[in-house]
Amino acid sequence: MLAILKILITLAIIVILLNRKVKMGNAMLTGAGVLWILSGFNLLQLQSAVLTTLNSPSTWEIVFALYFVMCLEYQLRNGGIVDGLMATARRMLRSERSLLALMPAFLGFLPSLGGAIFSAPLVESASKPYQLTAEAKTAINYWFRHIWEFTNPIFTGMLLASQLSSIPLSTLIANMAWLTALATIIGWLFFLSTLKKQQGTTAAADTTHDTGRGYYYVTLAAGPILVNFVLVVFFKLAASISMGLVVAAMVLILRQNLTDIRAMLAHALDRKLLWGIVAILFFQNILRQTGAIEDIAVLLNNLAISNAIVIGVIAFISGILTGTSQGFVAITFPFIAVLSPGDITLAMICFTLGTAGQMLSPAHLCLLVTLDYFKADFLKTLRPIACLEIVMIIAVYAVTTLH
Repeated sequence: MLAILKILITLAIIVILLNRKVKMGNAMLTGAGVLWILSGFNLLQLQSAVLTTLNSPSTWEIVFALYFVMCLEYQLRNGGIVDGLMATARRMLRSERSLLALMPAFLGFLPSLGGAIFSAPLVESASKPYQLTAEAKTAINYWFRHIWEFTNPIFTGMLLASQLSSIPLSTLIANMAWLTALATIIGWLFFLSTLKKQQGTTAAADTTHDTGRGYYYVTLAAGPILVNFVLVVFFKLAASISMGLVVAAMVLILRQNLTDIRAMLAHALDRKLLWGIVAILFFQNILRQTGAIEDIAVLLNNLAISNAIVIGVIAFISGILTGTSQGFVAITFPFIAVLSPGDITLAMICFTLGTAGQMLSPAHLCLLVTLDYFKADFLKTLRPIACLEIVMIIAVYAVTTLH
């Protein structure tokens, strides 16, 4: 019971700090310090955790992967590619209903904290032919932005989950791809399939780009993401190498000059994000060195509680409390590494329940900025989201049980 008490105190402090808007890195470092103190001030454990974090290839793999992700985001946004894609999609699809899903889904592929504010105006524009409430527009923008949580190889949560669970990123994606498909299908059925245009409304026409230029924007927008996906999933390249190759190719394609390249490299050096990742990995190593997780694992085994239930509950609560994928992954995936190393079933359950928690969290930045943009009611917006997350949770337990 002492091990559980130490973990609960540590997690409570982390959550309190995050809710007080303390940066993720500082909150996780504080939590690691508290756990180390509660575990007996062992200097050898502290030294080992520090050296393991700094010397581990996995630490630098994820740091460089995220750095190149930020480079790609800069290229797509500042190269006018996102704006060009939106105009092209509007003209080619000629379906505002499709745009309602496509625009937040595409922009959701780019890992940008609070990035829902970029797709919200596009959803507002595409929703004009329909009689949608502020809550419906908020839910549509919010849901379709996050359908990639289970498959995007450049998301912080996915990269961390792979590193902490010792499950290859390609294996995680291959086994969870069906969850993205399910999220897309139920989102379409629930939010969009029954929409009917109001009488007298027509879709806005766009004539600013010719067809050739439109294909150019589509290729430049989707190409880097698809190439990276193929390199990671099928060629088994490390995410850092894959993203580095993609960014280098985009430098040549976009003909970036030295000034622009320097600006991109400076923009990508997001110290808060990178520090947060290093602190999360350090927290994981402190958990291992102090033996806290092993103690809890022994206790759970003695209680004969299913790992799938325990991990799911912890992940869901962590998701609600932190409101971020990296938050619930940092807290729960170290348990998988100890309870059942390399267990893809537990990883799927953990990720699905954690994602459900963060989608319902009042601390989720994307939710907050979308609510503010549309002036929507918090509870009314989350009702349909909660229904869809229940479907996702039932599905993942059903599928893993069949396995």
